[in-house]
Amino acid sequence: VIMQPLAYFAVRSLLGWLQWMERAEHAFISNPLLLVATGAAHCWAVVYALFIAIHTRAMRYDGYHEGYTEHLPFWVAWTETLAVGSMGVWWAAGFSTAAIRIIDEDNRGLPTDAGDVQVNKFFQLLRSQRLHDALALAHTLSCIGLFASIILLCFAMGLMKGGVTACELCLCFVAIGFAIPHAVVACRRLELTNPKKAEDAVTAPSEAAEAAAQEAASLGPQLCVILALADSPGHAYLWQNFVYFVSAIAFVAAIAACGRSPPKVGHAALPPETGEFLTCLLLDLAASLALVVCFPHLNTWHLWALTALLLALFVAVVFEGWRDLLIDLLDPLFVVRSDADKVLPGKQRETLRRGAWVCCLACAAVSIWDIMLHPVQDGLFEMPDDLHSLDDGLADLWDQNTMMLFRWKPGEGRGETGLLWAAAESLGIDALSLQKQAIFEEHRLLLFKYEGSSEAAAAKPAIHEKWKAALVSPKADLEKIVESDFPAVLNVTLCLHAHASAEIAKHKADKKGADADEAATSTAPPLPEDFTQIVGPSEDAHAAYLAGCDWWTQTLDSFYGHPDEHFEFADQAGTDDEAVEVDSPTGDATEDENADEEGSDLA
Repeated sequence: VIMQPLAYFAVRSLLGWLQWMERAEHAFISNPLLLVATGAAHCWAVVYALFIAIHTRAMRYDGYHEGYTEHLPFWVAWTETLAVGSMGVWWAAGFSTAAIRIIDEDNRGLPTDAGDVQVNKFFQLLRSQRLHDALALAHTLSCIGLFASIILLCFAMGLMKGGVTACELCLCFVAIGFAIPHAVVACRRLELTNPKKAEDAVTAPSEAAEAAAQEAASLGPQLCVILALADSPGHAYLWQNFVYFVSAIAFVAAIAACGRSPPKVGHAALPPETGEFLTCLLLDLAASLALVVCFPHLNTWHLWALTALLLALFVAVVFEGWRDLLIDLLDPLFVVRSDADKVLPGKQRETLRRGAWVCCLACAAVSIWDIMLHPVQDGLFEMPDDLHSLDDGLADLWDQNTMMLFRWKPGEGRGETGLLWAAAESLGIDALSLQKQAIFEEHRLLLFKYEGSSEAAAAKPAIHEKWKAALVSPKADLEKIVESDFPAVLNVTLCLHAHASAEIAKHKADKKGADADEAATSTAPPLPEDFTQIVGPSEDAHAAYLAGCDWWTQTLDSFYGHPDEHFEFADQAGTDDEAVEVDSPTGDATEDENADEEGSDLA
């Protein structure tokens, strides 16, 4: 799926290069049918960008794990189905149209003998107006379906849990600005399928919507992908957000200006301006580069082979003989260009368009700079296939079935065994399949894992999802002892964010000349906004959750900090004489004197 936008950017850059080389003689036609047909491909790129942003928000809120999609609105799943179905209809209609044109070669010339006049039923079907109208209707419906997907995904992004970033706001603004003119053109095409309205619709004004759709398609898909990936580093400076806002506003302003004052007469076939061509080509390159950097698993020999093939095609287009071959293949979409007098004047429109080109290039440059400076962690967007096959205990640190939380009410502590039996009873499983990871008596917190059969661990719903459901409405013995408003599972991403916030605060204190240790002990460490939303406002709950985070950080560091040996955690006594028992993922226990110091190195 990720390769599809790369293929899309490769094809549009190659066609743009062909158009530039033939700008003196040829140009692509401009009519509503072509706008709708190509608009579906552009809409698919925008839908893809919105899906990236939505899944990134869900992972930023609850971390990447098997059940992170539970934070997505319920209609996201069937919106994805609608988008995939619409794109499938678009492909089917497109290939059918191309096949009809290739098979029906006799449709281009005049009959030369009696056999050419007597057309068989198969060719009659290929040449029937109803079939061509049906294919045109399929293109139109696919575009409308993708437009509806864009609107639904924008609403989903606004209603999801977690803070909204500047990139997400700009992405929604650009996506809606792109989709509206295409939806207007598609709806007008839908009306034209009624033969009773065809004659009345011929004179209906459509230049405004078509001009706006053409302007939106030139920069919109690339800008949406860039804005969606600009959030991947997890932060943005104020000046970066300003650049993103200005580029989004400039893009929509250029669309509105073209709709208000179309740049050419009717359906004239004119090549793009030099500035527009260069901007589109650079944005295609920037969006492709951002995809490869944010999804490192794409950087394989297959990608390099396809890149070499694309460069060879670019070189081939330089030669006139190869261009003639491509022109024949693209006929009748690539025709003799119209005269230059078809260009309409509009000083304000052209000023806004050029401003949009500059702003979009600035947005792409800033995004690429941020992504390259703070690259996305390898594997962030995809779960490793061999996650459960690792036998060194490291996989347990990323499996939510091994990081379930049980916080009991004051005075209801029943010991490790009693708590595990209560949890097992609520889950309806054997109590021996639950094991302690760590227990924090002073925080009234038990961190435990599931160690049953692999089939049960892979079953749906997952064990940790059942535990979440059990805490929503606890019953029987569990209701008496558990604090149901405390999180059911340890959020690894939230732990890393909280740990990083504390480290940043210490560094700032060092820069101001203050002692970092004293600052950390005298005031509570600053916590991310999402921390309070997930854990709750209670300081006591914060301390308990951070204790679990410290356990996870120390355990992870024992693998990466000491590759030759596994450090295991023994029972320790705190300064308040309350015991904290910790088990390593392998089940043994030893002392780790430097756990706090090593855990701080992770962020």
